[in-house]
Amino acid sequence: MIAVVLRKRPAIVERLRTKSIWSSLAISSAYIVLYLALDRVSFIWGLRGIDVAPWNPPPGLTLTLLVVKGLRYIPAVGLAALLSDLLFRQAHIPLAAVLSCALILAAVYAGAATVLRRMLRLEMGLQRVRDVLLLILVTVVAAGAVSFGFVVTYVGAGIISWTSAPEAASRLWAADAIGPLVLTPALLVLLDRGRRGPAAMDGRDPPRHIETVAQLASIAGVLMLVFRFSEDYSVQLIYLLFLPVVWIATRRGLSGASWAVLAVQAGLMVAFNFEDKSPETVRSFQLLMFALATTGLLLGAAVREIRNTAGALADSENRLSVILDTARDGVLTIDALGRIESVNRAVEQLFAVPAQLLLNRNIHEFIDAKRLLEFLASMARAPASGLADRELHARRADGTLFPIELTVGRFGEPGKERYTLVIRDVFSRRQAEARARERQSELAHVSRLSLAWEMASGLAHELNQPLTAIAAYGRGCLWHLRQTPSARMKEGIEKMVQQAERAGDIISRLREFVQTGSTQRSLVAVETLIEDAVALVQIDAAQSKTEIEIRIASDLPLVRVDGIQIEQVLVNLMRNGMDAMVGSGARRRALTIEAKRTAERTIEITVADTGPGVVEEVAERLFEPFVTTKQHGMGLGLSISRSIIEAHDGRLKLIRHDGAGAAFTFELPVNETEVSGHEG
Repeated sequence: MIAVVLRKRPAIVERLRTKSIWSSLAISSAYIVLYLALDRVSFIWGLRGIDVAPWNPPPGLTLTLLVVKGLRYIPAVGLAALLSDLLFRQAHIPLAAVLSCALILAAVYAGAATVLRRMLRLEMGLQRVRDVLLLILVTVVAAGAVSFGFVVTYVGAGIISWTSAPEAASRLWAADAIGPLVLTPALLVLLDRGRRGPAAMDGRDPPRHIETVAQLASIAGVLMLVFRFSEDYSVQLIYLLFLPVVWIATRRGLSGASWAVLAVQAGLMVAFNFEDKSPETVRSFQLLMFALATTGLLLGAAVREIRNTAGALADSENRLSVILDTARDGVLTIDALGRIESVNRAVEQLFAVPAQLLLNRNIHEFIDAKRLLEFLASMARAPASGLADRELHARRADGTLFPIELTVGRFGEPGKERYTLVIRDVFSRRQAEARARERQSELAHVSRLSLAWEMASGLAHELNQPLTAIAAYGRGCLWHLRQTPSARMKEGIEKMVQQAERAGDIISRLREFVQTGSTQRSLVAVETLIEDAVALVQIDAAQSKTEIEIRIASDLPLVRVDGIQIEQVLVNLMRNGMDAMVGSGARRRALTIEAKRTAERTIEITVADTGPGVVEEVAERLFEPFVTTKQHGMGLGLSISRSIIEAHDGRLKLIRHDGAGAAFTFELPVNETEVSGHEG
């Protein structure tokens, strides 16, 4: 397939090249024919047989061709000029002079087209006054250069004398300037309309046929009036032609003005063919026609530019209106006194008031704030200070208030400032935030229920210590009761009661934590927490032959905690350490409980053992539920302990897990009142 495309490509390129050549030949032929026809029709009388007419349309056709199609048609321009001189000139002109004139015309208008297209960036459709003015200036300069070259050539060929050269140059200059001014704008506008389609019109209204007929009739009527009188009156009455041209230019813009100027010039040419006017009269008509053409074209261009600007402004306003009406936020403008000037649809919906009833009303009626205008001015002056977006309250038509977020911008001259207000109804956002908070509370409750499931699963684990103690003391009491009553039996029963009450407290605190997520905190001494926890594991320590060492720093402040829960954490950590040392068969079994103060106003408590430590694989997931190193453990103790410490704004972590044993540490918040008292 690729090979086929490669073979076909040269053929395709050749066909396109051939088509382009035939198209260029067709355009060149049409141009030459039209050039000769216009030259023949416009030739009225000559000076010593050379072409000196009231207007010369072929240069206008030439300039249009080179501007639109480019410089590759220069040969056609030279050929057309050569044929025109050979066919239509009455005097015998040497071939060298004819060739020289053809080259001069082609070179000058090629340069003019290059200046317009590449240097001045002329728009083909002449959309601006600048384009028309540049076209007039370049045309006048080019016509002067051509006339000067022609006259020098004619003088050199002996066709005219040096005394006749100024008259011939002025007539040639006027004719060659009027021709492009009349023909080129009309052709450029016509070609631009064909390229851009029917929508490329000066006005937005459909064609007005009756008005068009009336305008053409006015031109014809003025021409008939001008040529009915003698030469003196004709020159004076020609000023009446400005009236229909100005009328058409103001109504139709450049498009109408260019065709009106062309119609006037065509009418003058027809009249000159039937009227015997002197050269002086024709020269007067030339100057007036130049003034008429420049006036009409500039006026038409100004009207077109004004209409284009007005249309662009209307389109911009329509787009802005659509954008603002589409916006969900309310956008309104007010003057320096607070009167509402414009609103979008969202403002109508916010205040429940139609737009026509909002205009010219004061903004104080709708935004509830003291010294509102001063507040808006301060917001507009200092947007970076945090005042750019403020939440206020607005008032609907029924008097109800709703929260809004306000953004302010300022425009206009000093002393005549106006403000743009962007109003966002945040009532829905606040409702969403409230729903989010409720949802978050529900999720927290679900989380507590999930935690309760973990705690309920480990409830037997947590209550095993006090219940085991109760059973042990009960068995001891039974043994003593079988012997003789003594004081030791009373002590044992009291301890049974304490442990039973402790079990009840644990269950009660667990129920409250699950229902509300709160704990019963009170000021407790760190020594008391540690000593009570150690007392709970004394029996286990004696059975496992474990030594317990307590290191408590002096002058530790009180901590605000739930004592029962913290004791359970300590008991769980100590039991885990004893189980690890017994399970590994450690020769020296020792537990160290250390409490000290940190720089962050917390009390750090550490429980360390002399067991085998924690392997790396287990240490990474040690605090996850159901992760354990015990043969019969459930893996819930550390997970529950971590939850309790986190509820106290602390963190439980493993700080040493090598062969020297394991150490767990957590921090408890210090009572702020006591800290302040110590610092004072």
